[in-house]
Amino acid sequence: GQRMKIKLQSVLRLLVIAALLMLPISLLGCESKNTYIASGRVVYEGNGQGFPSAVLSFGPFGIAITDLQGNWVKSGLQGTITITPAGGGWIFTPANVAISKATDGILIKAKLHEPTSLPTKVGAGRDYSVARKDNGTVWTWGENGYGKLGDGSTANRTTPVQVSGLEGVKAIAAGHYHTVALKDNTTVWAWGHNVIGQLGDGTKTDRTTPVQVSGLSDVTAIAAGFRYSVILKDEGSVWAWGLNMNGQLGDGTNVDRTTPVIVSGLDNVLAIATGTEHTVVLKTDGTVWAWGGNGSGRLGDGTTYSRNTPVQVNGLGNVAAIAAGYTHTIALKTDGTVWAWGDNYFGQLGDGTKTTCYTPVQVKGLSDVAAITAGCFYTVALKTDGTVWAWGVNTFGQLGDGTTTTRIEPSKISSLNNVSAIAAGNNHVVALKADGTVWAWGHNAAGQLGDGTTNNRSTPVQVVGL
Repeated sequence: GQRMKIKLQSVLRLLVIAALLMLPISLLGCESKNTYIASGRVVYEGNGQGFPSAVLSFGPFGIAITDLQGNWVKSGLQGTITITPAGGGWIFTPANVAISKATDGILIKAKLHEPTSLPTKVGAGRDYSVARKDNGTVWTWGENGYGKLGDGSTANRTTPVQVSGLEGVKAIAAGHYHTVALKDNTTVWAWGHNVIGQLGDGTKTDRTTPVQVSGLSDVTAIAAGFRYSVILKDEGSVWAWGLNMNGQLGDGTNVDRTTPVIVSGLDNVLAIATGTEHTVVLKTDGTVWAWGGNGSGRLGDGTTYSRNTPVQVNGLGNVAAIAAGYTHTIALKTDGTVWAWGDNYFGQLGDGTKTTCYTPVQVKGLSDVAAITAGCFYTVALKTDGTVWAWGVNTFGQLGDGTTTTRIEPSKISSLNNVSAIAAGNNHVVALKADGTVWAWGHNAAGQLGDGTTNNRSTPVQVVGL
């Protein structure tokens, strides 16, 4: 009987050992999750060249943005997911890709929609707004000081007017008192205030209609700040012109420029952004660099010293997109989280405090973000589900939540959905919906909301006549 009992115990031990050997490794504590990596490329259908800055959504796993050659890599994936590319005015083939394991070489091709009259891009500056239509025309509305609406006049407009003599445009940027446009032929055009040379035509003459920026071609991105402009060329270099009092041109001097100069010691740049007097860039390695005015630590280098050449933002990597406000800066990481630094007097950093931060802090309770934009003391984010969230100062209803209450954490704009692009001006916001309609909210003293009135709005109203 005793021998039988020992045999049974031995058999049970063997069965237990066998069962343990058959358990998934994760249950034994050797690996927490089975994740995988996917990679690929987005190219132009016509010539096969890389398509830069395309946004690819990975559902709950965030987004990836292609580099200058159109390449992308995404790690930390689990289970079956659908990859969905997005970009205003473009058709992607295939429209989505389903994967469930490590996959390399995923090829997606992009071609332009047939031109229509629908808006595909929006911009917002100081008390005015801009839209680019699918047919390459540009439309503006709001305050028209110095002719920044580009319609040949200086009269304010409460509904959109077409910019005179400008076609074939693929990107737009709104500054304080001047506007910049990038054409399909990679040339850059500007109009409005030119007291410092921010139009880049070699003069200081204001223009109420577009003029070409001198000596520029092969441009892929544009940005406009307070009396200065910045562009990105296709080889990854950055050029700037206009006001340089705080070193915001990044050329190692504080000398104003009426024509473009190259930013010192900078290459492999993927994206650019301008605040009032500071400039921020995203490099292809996911790092962020900044220069110019550094009040409240908006450059993110842990100091408040202005810089006239680029410095790296401390402790920040894996960044997919950037935005710059009046005195603060925002970054969107590839995991869909948002980080911020600089002035926080109105809670515009979104970390639940009003404490100024000289290096990046994470925005509270926000994930799955696809795009970001920053205004004067407030911030706005677009999530992958098409909803819009905002935080910071709310004096004019620019947070869009139906109140004028300042928020130190993100607040959802409940009346708005299916949004594909956002742009923040000084105190108003413009949003483009997937159906091509444009909506706006916030300050409206000059008609910058485009609804035909000058009444402030704390919830979105549709722009008329687009």
